[in-house]
Amino acid sequence: MKGKGPLEHVKVLITRGNEGSSDTGSLIESEGGVPILVPLLHFQSHIDPWENELQTRIHTYDWIIFTSKNGVKFFLEALERQGIPLTSYTGKFAAVGSKTEQYCHKYGMPVSFVPQTFTGDEFVEEFIAKVKPSGPVLIPKGNLARNVVATELHASGIVCQEWIVYETILPKESMKQLKEIIETEQVDIITFTSSSTVHHFMKVIRQYSLHEHIQDIPIACIGPITKNTAEQYGLNVKICPSVYTVTEMVKEMKSFISSR
Repeated sequence: MKGKGPLEHVKVLITRGNEGSSDTGSLIESEGGVPILVPLLHFQSHIDPWENELQTRIHTYDWIIFTSKNGVKFFLEALERQGIPLTSYTGKFAAVGSKTEQYCHKYGMPVSFVPQTFTGDEFVEEFIAKVKPSGPVLIPKGNLARNVVATELHASGIVCQEWIVYETILPKESMKQLKEIIETEQVDIITFTSSSTVHHFMKVIRQYSLHEHIQDIPIACIGPITKNTAEQYGLNVKICPSVYTVTEMVKEMKSFISSR
């Protein structure tokens, strides 16, 4: 019940996209917190000429690596647009993270490799050591996603193709909503689940000169990459779990509130 729990009356800003934000809000609410949903991400298909070659090129890749659920979602949409059945691909799939793996399984995609650690840097080292890929690799990704996996694979002598399958944009309606919430100091904790959410958040802060309103608000980040991005902007990161999931982030949030 709202107001009854470790996060009693704590107002938590949730900045992730619409998909997943309600689940995060429910988790905050179940701990007594007050979720404030302002989605700073919207995802849409990116269609380019390369997609028209997918029919002949997809079979040349030994591995397809997914670094996010959205990569899976929009990859499947591209296959559907081109009339390519998933079963026609005979290579293997890899997923960075358990959530991405689960999403693959949901759509009938067998995952042959999931790393022990979830960051792209560590993924490559483990992928090469355990899988020893010999053929080309395809990475469907978003326009703002990091290129560390491809860079490391190239450095190791592996042929790798990145393919932008979706775009990440900042919803205009969320900009005004965020401005009003920050100006009226309605937030106790701000959460970020990706570097993209941090970049979009700071775009609004800069546009409306709201820096003084956020300097004392504790920040919760889902993992070290997002934390590093937030700290580069000078944000006050107080919460960052060692396991990079929303559930663990909320657990750390409860510990933080209890220790204050």
